[in-house]
Amino acid sequence: MVTKKHTYSVRLDDSAQMLIEKAAKVTHQSCGSLLKIAGEDHARKVLLEWAVAQYKEDKLSFSQLAEQTGLAVEEIMDAVSLHSHERNLALFLESARTAAKLSNNPEFYEQAKAAVVKVLEESTELTP
Repeated sequence: MVTKKHTYSVRLDDSAQMLIEKAAKVTHQSCGSLLKIAGEDHARKVLLEWAVAQYKEDKLSFSQLAEQTGLAVEEIMDAVSLHSHERNLALFLESARTAAKLSNNPEFYEQAKAAVVKVLEESTELTP
């Protein structure tokens, strides 16, 4: 299968040129390869951020977002999951608070708060 390549021209000031040349040198790549990878990475990041925002606003489904962005459904789902972590913990605590009130068991809510603290500590340990 033949892959069609496209060419873009980029104007760089002296500072940006120096950074790119140094980064290319230390990674043993050409400046073009470095810019290609950086462009792809940034485009992916932009598209994922946009997809997460669209999904959070209930505007589009995962499959619609995948179709519009060209990203895999699983990649979008992973990004939504990462961005939803804090929201999910807050929803969990709110549910635990309600359950504790309804069952007249304030200890249940205290245990839920302790569980959230533990989850946050563990996720902080995993973050580089």
